[in-house]
Amino acid sequence: MLKAIIAITVLLSAPGPADTVTVITSPAIVSASRQPISLEKIASPSTTVSLHELESMTISTPEGLSGIVPSLHIPDYGSSMTSTIYLRGLGSRMENPVMGLYVDDIPILDKNAYDIRMPDLAGATLLRGPQGTLFGRNSMCGVLSLHTISPSEFKGTRASASWGSANSISASVGLYSGNNALSVGVNHTDGFYDNVLTGKKVDPGNGASIRWRHDFPETAGWSLVNSLSASFTDEGGYPYRRYHDGTLDPVSYDDKGGYTRIALIDGLSAKRTGDIFTTHLIGSVQLLYDRMRMDQDFTPKSIFNLKQSQRSAATTVEATFRPAAKKDHWNSTTGVFGMLKFNSMKAPVTFFREGIESLMLENANKNIPASIGHLDIPMDRMPIYSDFGIWTGDLALYHESVFTLGKWDLTAGLRLDLEGGHMSYDSRADIVYRFYPTMASPKDLSCSYKGGIGQLGFELLPKISALYNAPSHDLRLYFTVSKGHKAGGFNTQIFSDILQNVMMNSLMDDLGVHFDEPFQSVGAGNTKYKPEEAWNFEAGIRMTPSEGLHFEASLYNILCRSQQITVFPPGKSTGRMMANAGRTRSTGAELEASYHKEGFTGRFSYSWNDARFTVYNDGNEDYSGKHVPYSPAQTLFAMAEYRFTLKGKSLRSISIGGDLNGTGMIYWNESNTLKEPFHLIAGATLRLAFDKVEVFLRGENLTQEKYNTFYFKSVGNEFFQEGKPARITAGLSLVLPK
Repeated sequence: MLKAIIAITVLLSAPGPADTVTVITSPAIVSASRQPISLEKIASPSTTVSLHELESMTISTPEGLSGIVPSLHIPDYGSSMTSTIYLRGLGSRMENPVMGLYVDDIPILDKNAYDIRMPDLAGATLLRGPQGTLFGRNSMCGVLSLHTISPSEFKGTRASASWGSANSISASVGLYSGNNALSVGVNHTDGFYDNVLTGKKVDPGNGASIRWRHDFPETAGWSLVNSLSASFTDEGGYPYRRYHDGTLDPVSYDDKGGYTRIALIDGLSAKRTGDIFTTHLIGSVQLLYDRMRMDQDFTPKSIFNLKQSQRSAATTVEATFRPAAKKDHWNSTTGVFGMLKFNSMKAPVTFFREGIESLMLENANKNIPASIGHLDIPMDRMPIYSDFGIWTGDLALYHESVFTLGKWDLTAGLRLDLEGGHMSYDSRADIVYRFYPTMASPKDLSCSYKGGIGQLGFELLPKISALYNAPSHDLRLYFTVSKGHKAGGFNTQIFSDILQNVMMNSLMDDLGVHFDEPFQSVGAGNTKYKPEEAWNFEAGIRMTPSEGLHFEASLYNILCRSQQITVFPPGKSTGRMMANAGRTRSTGAELEASYHKEGFTGRFSYSWNDARFTVYNDGNEDYSGKHVPYSPAQTLFAMAEYRFTLKGKSLRSISIGGDLNGTGMIYWNESNTLKEPFHLIAGATLRLAFDKVEVFLRGENLTQEKYNTFYFKSVGNEFFQEGKPARITAGLSLVLPK
């Protein structure tokens, strides 16, 4: 690697043309069409990360913002499908997120598409706290807005390439000319984790993305922008290690795991300023196809695996209206939002011989007296097929007004949200069985579990806030009360368990054996879960005490009910499901500061959180008072960078920076018996800026910190995934403005 770095440096250090001109200065806008006031006057804490900071830390995915944004934790585990988000003590491993994601004002509906690489990312802003009034579903703890480079901000060519540990390669090029912006990116890695059973890496990956934006000439007072993006990923993953007797085994399982995804999003934005209103219309079409293969027992034994494929299509339409003339005492936003999504999913689970014996025959024969006989299923493999058709719809009307009375900005808003869904399911299997000694030969039996289930709900999402503008130091004090909600849904990963129960009961009935209590750990009632709701009470301060210095701090208390949490049926179950866990209280504090002056850039953020169940009994144990699992009690981020400017030389500047990212304590289970201590990950960057080219060297986890990013249970076993080791990346970037 050192030879490669030296070669790149020598190649690019030759004299070149004039200094690079960077004209991309606008930060990410948190869906500006919705906000009736500017970002600094919103009574919610916010974090903006600039293009320079993103480049300095080589961030191109939402996952990279963990810790930089106080309370935000997006653990790196599994694959790109498992983009789990925790914010302010709340979150869930499956299904709907607690944070909304917008890319250039387009809402990303499918959580499977949250983990995306964006080589043209220009900035990011995250509003924390429930944003339900303006953004609706799945913005219960905040909204992240990503802003890409547009042809109105920059014209010319931008390109970059990098190579690093595990043969991790990425390259991108962006062309910005006239009314068009086109960017293309590719990436590859050999993987970081070894499977000792196969002798191969479990997490190699390849990906590609393309984004095209066209700004149409203004027509009849309307300005139109169309943005089309497509991405592809094909990767391994799931480097899970079995945990037992206080030790971790190496990654060792016999089946192949992986994830493939194709995502396509097209968004059209139309804006017109009339005599009375400014009208903004936004529509999108979102298509996603993905396929996952997973060895679900994650052991050297051939027990069972899952192959899941999804084909989803969605459309969104939104219209917002704001007064055309900015008024001194009153500004407002009124909008209507509609969404419709359909997902066709196939999720067959295949049981192999060892799984048939340990998960089916063992459970069945322990209930049959030995004097009567025993059951056998003479099959080497038995697939259980599960097909789903899931419709989701949402219709909302919202309004927010901001009244300015002297130094006070008072906000009141309300959203009326009608949301519903329907799932059709068809789970089936064919089984061959024989009961010894009464049956002379095996017998065929077909089982099915087929039907449909729906739900419909109405949400009122209010917000009130007050912000005081002090006369000096740009000091602002604010207080907010707001409500957010996370959408309900349907469980699909539990149907193999349900059909196993149906199968065992049908088999016993076919034999003429009837139990007082039939096999059943879960049933149709477990296939849906309700929305999660949260009230947030928050007070904060925002100030700029001197030029280049920004400071913000807040205290909050969140009261959550019907919290969604992943649970496992009792015994050696094969599936998992989402359930509503009663009530939760999350109390916390957040602090962040940034300083920019001349060649120095510094940023600091810290969050403390105490999230506990106030009411939660799963039928086996009462977890009231226990910490909510998976979400860290603290996050910490500190970064400092200094740029040394060199005059009269081909090497224009040298930048040296370092950063620390801390996370923990994390409780891994509801009983709080397993936990991850607070740990710090150290990074550093060296950047050499020539006339048009920058060369950089980036190191991550330089202290080789050992930590775990994920925990779960499968078939009664416990597993962890370990964090990535120390990594070095070298690269270059090229900027050629017109």
